[in-house]
This record gives sequence, structure tokens and C-alpha cells, in this order.
Amino acid sequence: MFSNWIKKLRKYVRQKYVGWMVRKGKLPFGITQGEVMEALKATRPSGVCEVFGFLRVRIKRVLTGKWEDLGLVSTKLVTTAFAEFVVDALQDSTTYPLDLFTWHDMGDDNTAEDNAHTALQNSRETRVNDTSPGENTAQVFQSIATIVATGGYTAQEHGIFNDQVANTMMDRNLIPNAPVLITDDQVEFTYELTVNAEA
Repeated sequence: MFSNWIKKLRKYVRQKYVGWMVRKGKLPFGITQGEVMEALKATRPSGVCEVFGFLRVRIKRVLTGKWEDLGLVSTKLVTTAFAEFVVDALQDSTTYPLDLFTWHDMGDDNTAEDNAHTALQNSRETRVNDTSPGENTAQVFQSIATIVATGGYTAQEHGIFNDQVANTMMDRNLIPNAPVLITDDQVEFTYELTVNAEA
């Protein structure tokens, strides 16, 4: 019985730590998205609606033809521009449609994330559109796109937008332990926007 109590206490402390880190925009090393979601749910402040962006990355190496799964690499930062876009969409969804946030881009700049960013710091590719975005669950929007590297560089950053050029960026993510790419490496981005109702 005492050992069960200790296990529950350890789980509670871990969830508090993970929830605190993610809300600060930091991803504890080696943690899965499932653990993050469980921690956020268990530690959600009462009366608060929370929105989080999650990014998972896989790379298909041209030299081996094999996939390299980097797993969950980033949480946050949903931009101020996107938050303002949502408010505008609630007033006029024809002018501000939310279903266009399916354009993925990647770049090679590691400037710290900031919710005031409106674009990647140094885009390296043409944006790629997810033509069939969907739901992971009822409260999780999911968009998946694969970008093929057109040269050799380190893939440091990812962004998701509502248009192929310019316009509004929903989120900018840095990729820790950023992978070095060569021409024709394929990078698959899975972006999920989670909208948690009030606790």
C-alpha cells in the first residue's frame, strides 16, 4: 500500500513538472506527446481554456531510404497574429477562414521562438500544403506535410501558415538537436493544435 502511494506521488510530481515546463514553452527530454497531454490535463488551472501547438518530425533519408523518427520536438508557440486571426474569424469567417492553416515551411535559423514572430527567420523551401487536414481527436486539429530538401542545411525551424506566401503564421517551432539534411531528404511534419476546454 505504501509503495502504491509512493508511485502516485512520483507520478503527480512528474506531471506537475512536465505541465510547468510545457506551459513555459520547454519540452522535457525524452517525453512522449501522450505524457505531455496527460500532464497538461492533470495540472490544468481551473477556469482556463488552453491552446497548445505540438510538432512531431520524421525524416526519410535519401541515402538509406529509411525513416528516422525524431518524435515530439516542440510545444508552443502559437503566435499573437494567430490569436488575433481567431478573434477576427469569429466576427467574419468568410474573410478570415480558419481551414487554410495547412501550409508548412522549414528553415535553418535557430533564433529563439517568440509569439510575436510572423514568419520563419530564414525559410529554405517553398511551402507545402496539407491537402487533407483533419482531427486527431475532437479537440485536436492535425496537419501533416512532407517537405523535400532542395539543398544541404540544418533544419532548425518549422512554421505553419494560411497561405503559400506571406500571410499569417499560426506557430513557429524550433527543432532541438536539429537534423542536418542533404538534397532530397524528406522531412515529414505533423503539427497538432490542441484546444483544451476549461477544467
